[in-house]
Amino acid sequence: ADALAAALSGAARPLLILGGGAAAGARAWREVARRCGAASFATRAGGGIMGRGAPLDYGCFLPRPGSADVLAEADLLVAVGTELSGNDLWRDELGSDAPLWRIDIDPESLSDSRAAVRAIQCDAAGMARALLERDLGAANGWSADAVAAARAKWRAEADAGRPGPTAVCGALAAAMPEDLMVFSDMTQFAYVACEVWDMPGPGLWHHPTGFGTLGYALPAAIGGALARPGRPTMAIAGDYGFQYTVQELGTAVELGLPLPILLWDNTALKEIRDSMERAQIAPFAVDLRNPDFCALARAYGAHAAEPDSLDALAAAVREALDADGPTLIRATPALAA
Repeated sequence: ADALAAALSGAARPLLILGGGAAAGARAWREVARRCGAASFATRAGGGIMGRGAPLDYGCFLPRPGSADVLAEADLLVAVGTELSGNDLWRDELGSDAPLWRIDIDPESLSDSRAAVRAIQCDAAGMARALLERDLGAANGWSADAVAAARAKWRAEADAGRPGPTAVCGALAAAMPEDLMVFSDMTQFAYVACEVWDMPGPGLWHHPTGFGTLGYALPAAIGGALARPGRPTMAIAGDYGFQYTVQELGTAVELGLPLPILLWDNTALKEIRDSMERAQIAPFAVDLRNPDFCALARAYGAHAAEPDSLDALAAAVREALDADGPTLIRATPALAA
């Protein structure tokens, strides 16, 4: 801790990369960042560690190509509880020549290809507490205005690349309870939401990053709701992935879970279709003949809603959180038009 505290104190632009392994020490790492004037990124697993509104937090935009330019501005990188895997970065290299310190409880993570000038095997929360007992200096090399501008740019890129979900995320984030826990499936909506929907705390968003498991959201959300009785839980799925585990609606009905299931229905395997079109491949087997999802939900005994505006969508989700069973809420890209 002494050596890392000295490195942070001597840096003009320290930058933290916070992964899921830092979640247990979230409050302490927030204070570390504040005291030493560090900017921060979070991996998807580390989303929410810095909370909302931290002026030097770049959020979960690490996979954006432009994040490499930000990392290149740092003179010290500290990666905490993250493998810095291909699924964290979506590129081969970090994009920075700054000294990299890594903190992880798993020795295997510390011995991978992301070579560090200093690898410290320890509990991340314990390291944060130890740092707070030392002088961390106060760097001022980062600009809150520059951070805000980068976030706005990346948010616009996310919206341009996959139109629709950004506006929906904004409407929902403003209307949902602070302790809402979300389980998302492999769908374009979630790919955008994982970047642009800031969570107020860690461990509130669960996404099968790396595994790509279609059908994950509904059964995982059922488990999450059972583990936190009386607290709000939501599932987010695409029209195709939802049908992998649609039968679990029956389980949610039997359990009487007040579970909103946001179904993003764009009548396609759109991420795959878009990639085929970018590669100049004629789309094949990616346009769907969907069922009447609301009728299907009611057949299972669940509630169903098809809101026609962003305000109506937010109201439908809030109502579903107080219902006597699950509610399928069908949303389409037209909501954000």
